[in-house]
Amino acid sequence: MPPTPPPEENEAHLRVADALRTGGPTVPPELLTSIRRRVDEAYGPAPARSARPNRRPAGWRLGLAAPGLAVACALIVVLVIGFTGSNGGGPSIAEAARLAFAPSTGAAPATRNARFLDASYQGVTFPSYARFQVPPTGIRSDRIGGRPAFTVFYRLRNGARMSYTVFSGKPVGLPRNASHVVFQGVPLTTFNTRPGLAVVTLVRFGRTCILAGPTRRDVLLALAAAPIHEQQNA
Repeated sequence: MPPTPPPEENEAHLRVADALRTGGPTVPPELLTSIRRRVDEAYGPAPARSARPNRRPAGWRLGLAAPGLAVACALIVVLVIGFTGSNGGGPSIAEAARLAFAPSTGAAPATRNARFLDASYQGVTFPSYARFQVPPTGIRSDRIGGRPAFTVFYRLRNGARMSYTVFSGKPVGLPRNASHVVFQGVPLTTFNTRPGLAVVTLVRFGRTCILAGPTRRDVLLALAAAPIHEQQNA
């Protein structure tokens, strides 16, 4: 049985369902095709229907789809509504930011020294935030838009979870609504997502890094800038 989404995602699904009933945004066909494929892999193909005239409106399949597909379609519309700037189904910073609400699949890495954890990916060593009382809590691996990505989770001082995701390969395109900022001399990028989720990105050693969590944006800016700032002033 698929895991139950957290309460905030259930609320998002209800909002999206209402948007679908009233028209909602246009869902990119290639994304909908991808979602249908993923649902078929998870739940099996939809049962064949007997041939008979179809007198329902063209969009009826969204309303009468299997529960798994309905949830998946709701999730994809959330991306269209809340995460503008999708790059056509490829690796997406917006999708990586959603990992802040995903479960860990491995134990927290050990601390190598005052600045770094004993965890690296694609040449990027994950920072230690012990001096800020922000310990690591777990890890997970994913493929996002066909691109491998690795995440270390941390627990912020307010108890919320923060994800620090590193994409493999060349830097990932930024969302259209991204804003560039300089924090303590470090160039960073942030963008708006659904309410309550802050997202900050940067490029380290040629790899896109994404920090995301339900906290204030300035908290993530400080954590993203800390290891870079220390390196510049070493």
